[in-house]
Amino acid sequence: MYASTFRTVIVMKSNIPYLVLAMCLASGRTIASKKMSSAGQTKEDFFRSQIILFLTAGLLVALMSIGQIQSVSMITVIYGLIYGLLLVASQWMLTLSLKEGNTSLCSTVYALGFIIPTLSGAIIWDERFTVINGIGLAIAIVVVLWSAGKKTDTKGNRSAVPVYIYIAMIASGGLGLMQKIQQSSQFANEKTAFFLIAFAFGSLCSLIAYLCCGKHTSIHGIEAMPIVTGLCFGGSNVCNTILAGRLPSAIFFPVQNISTILLSTLLGMLLFKEKMTRRSIVILVLGIFVIGLFSIS
Repeated sequence: MYASTFRTVIVMKSNIPYLVLAMCLASGRTIASKKMSSAGQTKEDFFRSQIILFLTAGLLVALMSIGQIQSVSMITVIYGLIYGLLLVASQWMLTLSLKEGNTSLCSTVYALGFIIPTLSGAIIWDERFTVINGIGLAIAIVVVLWSAGKKTDTKGNRSAVPVYIYIAMIASGGLGLMQKIQQSSQFANEKTAFFLIAFAFGSLCSLIAYLCCGKHTSIHGIEAMPIVTGLCFGGSNVCNTILAGRLPSAIFFPVQNISTILLSTLLGMLLFKEKMTRRSIVILVLGIFVIGLFSIS
């Protein structure tokens, strides 16, 4: 027992830099997406921004991995396309949610998607899942259902999240699951190709959606927020995939998500002057409590 605990502590310490970086990048992506979504975008602007951020994320991965791609298996291509589809659903729906909703609430519900890879860790990889984790799952369901309640309180403050966030939450869980699958496969060393295929697919989907908008205007200057979002998105995906292959799901996903929720909430209050209602505070606390229960093993 003590030996196992000691090994866990050693593994955690060696991965703290990646955990801190993953937290900062994930929070940066949320805040940049919020900033991008609050700029009064048209449908055309939205998809043009998505093209830029996916291309930026893919370019970052490519620059970080120059000379590393030697071969690409068909299974990596398939994994990459699935991951790309989930990236599109995750990013599009999160951005739309942040345009209408409170950063703290959106971050909390989005983070609960970690339940999907955590449960899969117990089912597929025989990782431990306790009764306490099960209680956490039940509370998480209550939190998700409760967060879909009324939109505003008597003072006009938002106390619910847009419906888009639930799609983003499921897609986020799927991303965690695919990260775990890719890093647990015999093709784990092909993660660079895995990411490049995924971000290329995301760029293509965004381009097709943009072209379907019909009317197009010329682009003047460089759009900063999509580039910042893309850098954070690409970097966080690389860090998360590395950590998903190194740490047990019941340790990595809770730690990463709690820290991201707290930092995103703080930044949302500081940068966007967002107010917290009693109801939203309770949802935030319960969400963090749920994640904490999943970290108990």
